[in-house]
Amino acid sequence: MRENSHTIRDFKFDKPLLPIVEKWAKNHSFSIASEQTKITCVREMGLMTAPVYVLLEESGKHIHFEAFLKADPLTMFSSLFMAPNEMHLESGEGQLFLERIYGRGLVNKLLEQLDQPPIE
Repeated sequence: MRENSHTIRDFKFDKPLLPIVEKWAKNHSFSIASEQTKITCVREMGLMTAPVYVLLEESGKHIHFEAFLKADPLTMFSSLFMAPNEMHLESGEGQLFLERIYGRGLVNKLLEQLDQPPIE
């Protein structure tokens, strides 16, 4: 992972995490896998658009959250191989601009349910 390639948050959360994430994933067409304290959510975006990944790790009431886009071969081709392998969701200049806007909108709906500020 390159520096600044993931949107990262650490926060405390008192409610059961998995049911909230499962409901959000189902409502927004994310596939979900959970293993012990880790939850991985992936949403394939479609032809020539980067998939959105959300990783959560729970340690007691502490939550480690990461969200990013992962460039697949079609995305790399459509960006003339200039896009990074993984990209954060924050706004700003750079590659995968439209994918970041769309991914940020989806992930912000989860952050809202977790009582966290949105990704800007």
